[in-house]
Amino acid sequence: MRRAIGLLFLALAVLAPLPQASAGYNGAEKLEFDVVVISGDSAILSVTYTTYSPSMSGSLVPTVCCLSFNFYANSSGTYLIDESWEKPVVHWYRGFYYVFITPTIGNNSLEVFRLGEDCFERVTTIRPEIEDYQMDFAIAMPYLVVRVAPWKLVAINIAKNVTVDTLDLTRAENGAYFKGVTIVKEGSRTRLVGDNPESPPSPLKPDLRDGNLIVALGRGKVSIPLERLRPYLWSEEEAEHIRVYPLESGILMIPPDVMHYFAPDANSTGELLIFGNEKVPVRSISAVYVIHYNGTLKAFKLGEPAGSGFIVNAENVSFRACHPPETHEVAFWTAVILLAVIGFVGFFVVKK
Repeated sequence: MRRAIGLLFLALAVLAPLPQASAGYNGAEKLEFDVVVISGDSAILSVTYTTYSPSMSGSLVPTVCCLSFNFYANSSGTYLIDESWEKPVVHWYRGFYYVFITPTIGNNSLEVFRLGEDCFERVTTIRPEIEDYQMDFAIAMPYLVVRVAPWKLVAINIAKNVTVDTLDLTRAENGAYFKGVTIVKEGSRTRLVGDNPESPPSPLKPDLRDGNLIVALGRGKVSIPLERLRPYLWSEEEAEHIRVYPLESGILMIPPDVMHYFAPDANSTGELLIFGNEKVPVRSISAVYVIHYNGTLKAFKLGEPAGSGFIVNAENVSFRACHPPETHEVAFWTAVILLAVIGFVGFFVVKK
């Protein structure tokens, strides 16, 4: 699942140069913003950061590719969950979203989180049985199947956080079915195929009219004066590219994907931002914000791109426990048994 660090160096040789805007620039950085899941008034979003440097031919090539910073956001702020080489994977099961992240630190581990409308918690952390072994996994909810060693699969009921089975891969045939996951053997290579993850939510595109940012929401709309947003934008042109996500009782606004080209020399003012096809000259850039609005505008700082890395300014996330699905199952069957007892008692009372 995870990009090996060695592949980053391979990318230097095989990736095509950046567009013509890179000519004459001594470097660049790219930021991609994604909301991967929304539940109630909370969301999980990912900032993917890539740096570029000049090659011997003068074109810009990636130096560090695709490092994702993952955040939990709600009406009170944005909070860092973890860093990863891949964007989070999300699956739904019985009232909760389950979020799977492969962090950059943690001996090639896999972290699993549970997200509800008013809760967010870490369910478990899975680690390989061999040091530095890069695990892969597949999901068929409620089962998470992880290859913890070249020859071994472990199946976990992630809703209950219980290991339910193991499988010796050396004895498994091609096409074998293990807890909803298909084992595909292709020569010396083995793949795990499970269910497709949840699709990310789709953003709304705002309009700019008469100095206001207008967002259509069902039968109503939200109007925010542009002057209130301006302190949190890199340029005024950014406003029409903002992406808006409806929440249960408000909206979440995140920046557009952006490429930032560095000035050719220390005396130049020729830095450049590109939002989609729009090119905007700038003197410098500052911090990156997401904005929560529910009648009151709140801007939350994620971090600052520094040319060679992304400096996170958000605090680490604090968890709030969720009530797992089995709690509801127990309550349901308790009610069924209680009703049955009342029925039997009533029957005998009437008969008597």
